[in-house]
Amino acid sequence: MAAMLCPMRWHRLALLLALTGCSSAGTCPQIGCISQLVLSLPVGVTTAEACVGGVCTSEVIDGELRVPLGRRADGDTAELTVTLPGTVVITGVVPLQRTRPNGASCPPVCVNGTAELDVAGERVVPAPVEAAEA
Repeated sequence: MAAMLCPMRWHRLALLLALTGCSSAGTCPQIGCISQLVLSLPVGVTTAEACVGGVCTSEVIDGELRVPLGRRADGDTAELTVTLPGTVVITGVVPLQRTRPNGASCPPVCVNGTAELDVAGERVVPAPVEAAEA
């Protein structure tokens, strides 16, 4: 009878591990993210186009232009080109930050940058880069 209990205990242990989410393979959560460069426009600027590496956007949402960055594999900065009505072109370099919302060894790797447009100074002002998490 003792031999019958041992296999039964292993089945219970396996069931318990499965129910608690434990796995020897180490699963990753499925949190997604959007890689983008967000450019804040000054009050009064309602039309502009922002481009990074040939990818452009002119859709202003809540005073911001959001340029998709995709899954950039290299580079710690992005060169941003902003075109305003009247063909005013302002360029700047924006630091990029990589994050892994699902943990250090899990995909995806998200790449983001933030800047403000200073029209009077004709420059792009990068936001301070925060310390990366995981």
